[in-house]
Amino acid sequence: MASVKEMLKNSLMDLVKIELKEFQWHLQNDHECISNSEIEEADIFDTVNKMVRCFGPGEAVKIAVDILRKMNQNNLAEQLENKHKQGSTSMDSKTSLYDYTEISLRLKKQLKQNCERILVGNSQKGHQEYLSDIYTDLYVVENETGGRVNEHEVRQIELSHNRSTTTDMPIQCNDIFKVRDMGRQNKKVLTMGIAGVGKTVSVNKFILDWAEGKENQDIVFIFPLPFRRLNLITEEYNLMELLHKCCFSGLKELPSLPEDDGKVMFIFDGLDECRFPLTFNQNDGFTDVGEKTTVSKIVTNLIERHLVPSALIWITSRPAAASLIPRNYIDQVTEVRGFNDEQKEQYLIKNSSPEVAGNIIRHIRKSRSLYIMCHIPVFCWISLTVLQPLLARKSNDKTPTTLTGMYVNFLLSQMQQMETKYSNDPELKAKAWPFDEIILKLGKLAFRQLEKGNVMFYKEDLVECGLNVSEGSVYSGLCTEIFQEERAVSARNIYSFVHLSIQEFIAALYVCLISKDEKGNPFLQSWREKLTQKLSKKPMFQLHKAAVKKALESKNGHLDLFLRFLLGLSLESNQSDLKELLPGLELKTENITDTAKYIKKKIEKEKSVERTINLFYCLTELKDDFEVEIQKNLSSGNLSAQNLSSAQWSGLVYVLLMSEETQEKFELQKYRRSDEALMRLLPVIKNTRRALLQCCNLTSQACESLSISLQLSNSCLRELDLSDNDLQDLGVKLLVAGGLKNPNCKLQILR
Repeated sequence: MASVKEMLKNSLMDLVKIELKEFQWHLQNDHECISNSEIEEADIFDTVNKMVRCFGPGEAVKIAVDILRKMNQNNLAEQLENKHKQGSTSMDSKTSLYDYTEISLRLKKQLKQNCERILVGNSQKGHQEYLSDIYTDLYVVENETGGRVNEHEVRQIELSHNRSTTTDMPIQCNDIFKVRDMGRQNKKVLTMGIAGVGKTVSVNKFILDWAEGKENQDIVFIFPLPFRRLNLITEEYNLMELLHKCCFSGLKELPSLPEDDGKVMFIFDGLDECRFPLTFNQNDGFTDVGEKTTVSKIVTNLIERHLVPSALIWITSRPAAASLIPRNYIDQVTEVRGFNDEQKEQYLIKNSSPEVAGNIIRHIRKSRSLYIMCHIPVFCWISLTVLQPLLARKSNDKTPTTLTGMYVNFLLSQMQQMETKYSNDPELKAKAWPFDEIILKLGKLAFRQLEKGNVMFYKEDLVECGLNVSEGSVYSGLCTEIFQEERAVSARNIYSFVHLSIQEFIAALYVCLISKDEKGNPFLQSWREKLTQKLSKKPMFQLHKAAVKKALESKNGHLDLFLRFLLGLSLESNQSDLKELLPGLELKTENITDTAKYIKKKIEKEKSVERTINLFYCLTELKDDFEVEIQKNLSSGNLSAQNLSSAQWSGLVYVLLMSEETQEKFELQKYRRSDEALMRLLPVIKNTRRALLQCCNLTSQACESLSISLQLSNSCLRELDLSDNDLQDLGVKLLVAGGLKNPNCKLQILR
């Protein structure tokens, strides 16, 4: 770099003042990245620095040669060109392809050691599984996310599952950079997926297959730069120094990077964990791999393609954080949907036996919410942990059928594992905290961080909640320690729960436990609310009301699953399990009828379909009989003759969305023949492949609503039957202009 700048400076020094101005004029007019204000008062040194920063060393020389020839400075142009060629030849001799190959082999060996084993579930540090032994293919598609980014992630996996898969373009993890349309290039790929769905496992599999020589051998170097590691770097580095710090355990050995397209790959795993600003379009681009700057600028300039423009870049993120990178910097978006139905069974068989897997699948199929949750690999592991011993018993009446019941039993299994582990070691047992103390301290951590929207914690967060770092991770079995070893950038530890849902459950359990205290309702703010709580004969109901209100106020639904757990923990069956779990704590049951009535009132008033559906899930956790009533009305065939309340309409939508039958075909006349019925059941219509709406007294108003549905990129509609309805010309025009002409419309058959 220094030699290029020196060559350019020497060439420009031979120009007189007016010739330098002419050179700068050509530079400004021919190349937009250098503005008039930047070059107006620039001297030779400023001009050279700006050229190298804007174009890179090699391109800066080429541009200088072209301009000199335009100015008829042919001798200077030839001298500069020859000097640069000699310098490049000298550099090539120092860093030959053989050198790259040797360094690449050393990097592969190191990455193979890092990626061939992974932590599974709540495995303690040092106890890991071989990735090749437990890996089950994930369902990855070339599509935008099936859910909306302002919804809770569990709701997103439910929506993704309900969507028709016929429009999805499944893709193997190792093929995400291989372009099907040869007219474009996939150099920058963003992979989205909710917490625990398998994004990091996919990254590890990609790296391991490359390191073992199985896939993508045209790539010379892969540099994994996870955001949770980059967060810990506060000093300024240049790109090469950063790569040596993060990716090479030995001495400095890589002097430069290959310039060929696709030979270098950067993987930025966990965009949602990024704790430094990412600012794009700030006109602070640089191209010099030797220029020292912040980690933030290095990352943004790699993504903007100022720095190493030939590189492949892979970014993974939870959906809510994906917007941190503008879409014009992304060539391809993929989504990890976790396991499809076949992959669930493969995972369970691989980690147990065909008989055990069959029993578990049969059990979770009885509960739609449990079956959908098993699309998340971590929940498959939880289900296996909980259900394998319970289903092996002769009597399995207490086998959980709700989400809360599953997590209570999961916690019980952790307690039993802990007791078994330390029963034969009196010295360790003497040092261990009582389990109820651990739960309270972890719960305090979980709840405080959940309110802030944090899924990663540091030592100071644990200490603030009274957790000793080593005991918090070793004895609980619920908090997995992610420790950066010597080869990493820092010895600072990062903590996280095995999965976001476990954090939400522990947080709900904590709130449930502290609510026994008159000061224990964390959702009360005004003195009036606190006084009402103190005087109330139904403190649990007051807690539930406050929690429902708080969850409905959340813009991104981050308390939705927490609310399901909190309400589920009030069930007498779960309370009896809690007494076994935490015998030292006083637990009082309370009639939950008032809570169920309150939620139904909220459903009557709630306008958001997504929020309404979560409230129905809450009723499921309370084992309310609303769903039984809806199903009874459906099976009787009398539903179309009834006057449904707003809550009953919402309940009907919930039941139909959970039905596999309506995902393929929906017939409106079974329910009500009117525009109002269509409006009410629009979420179901958007989610079905075949909407049969014939002979339903529909008008142009229905066409307007349907045209909006056809515009949505995640609509599943492929066949629409509107025959024998008085739509009028206006209705057809609305349908055509608003829906059929929209590029997102995927309708194939219209009657």
